[in-house]
Amino acid sequence: MSSSIEVNLNTNFSFTTVFNLQSLDVSDFTTTVFELVNLTILTSIICFLGIPLNVLNIVVFLKQGMKSTVNISLLALSITDLINILLIGWVCISSYTFWSNSQDIAILPREISYLTGGFPHGCMSRIAAWITVYMTAERCLCIALPFKIKTLITPRLTVIVLIIIYIFSIVPLVPEYLFFKLDWKYSSQLNKLIIGLVPNLDQLHLEGVSFLSYSVMTVTSFLTVICLTLILILQLRKMSLWRSTAQGSLKPSKSLTQRDQMAIRTVLVVACVLIITFTPSFIFCGVCFIVPGFALTGPLSNSYIIFISFAFLFDATNASINTVLYCTMNRSYRETFKTLFGISSAPTA
Repeated sequence: MSSSIEVNLNTNFSFTTVFNLQSLDVSDFTTTVFELVNLTILTSIICFLGIPLNVLNIVVFLKQGMKSTVNISLLALSITDLINILLIGWVCISSYTFWSNSQDIAILPREISYLTGGFPHGCMSRIAAWITVYMTAERCLCIALPFKIKTLITPRLTVIVLIIIYIFSIVPLVPEYLFFKLDWKYSSQLNKLIIGLVPNLDQLHLEGVSFLSYSVMTVTSFLTVICLTLILILQLRKMSLWRSTAQGSLKPSKSLTQRDQMAIRTVLVVACVLIITFTPSFIFCGVCFIVPGFALTGPLSNSYIIFISFAFLFDATNASINTVLYCTMNRSYRETFKTLFGISSAPTA
């Protein structure tokens, strides 16, 4: 009984279907090449650069203070990105081919990292997406209600919203850790017992609960960011056209401070980058539901791993590139950065 449940758990297909699907999967050599290039080389380099860059972001935003709601959100985003980069880095280390061929280790690093790095990484990515949703929504309100925004959205409210985002993103991890466990299993490649990822047959009702909830959160946050970003762009264009036709006779209710304009541009660029880099994860969720056998332990496992390598590469890029965006788009960030490192501003003519 137990063995039949285990086969059904891992595949949910007849042996004929499994064989047919495996014939459609990419080769082990191709998978190794993509893992080597995407994870071992490119993503590892990005993580190596992303760690100090996110630490720098955290220091800069702490230096600027927590009086601004945008600063609070950007600080939370930087902390989330730092944790995400560390988790992705651990997954990259565990993907090194050295581990899979070594006879001296008693664990399967890839499966260990799937539990200790892959799941939490997905959680951090969703948190980053929802923080971006909140920031974009706040900037939309800033344009619509420029003089009421400070009373509607306060630093205290921002902190509460961020805490709620963290809680609602972390809670769905619980079923995943109850369903999977680390235990001894036989490795045909190493021809010995080794510690790896094993499903808990006593918790079959929890299978896929976390993935379903995270997929819903991913799709919802992705589509929401797109909608809010489009609204923000349209609002900015409308304001720009209105301003050019008004020829300086701006109504007070429509004016924005230079600080608000700078914050809007920064949030807009961050949202656009998130949309681009989050696209592979969005497609990944859809493929997992549509394509049978597309799973880590399924007949299309190699295709799954290749897709995951691209998702990690794009996620690492999103979590590391924000420093460049802040330096380019945010004058306040540049000034604080120069102050921290004792760099004097170039004299103006």
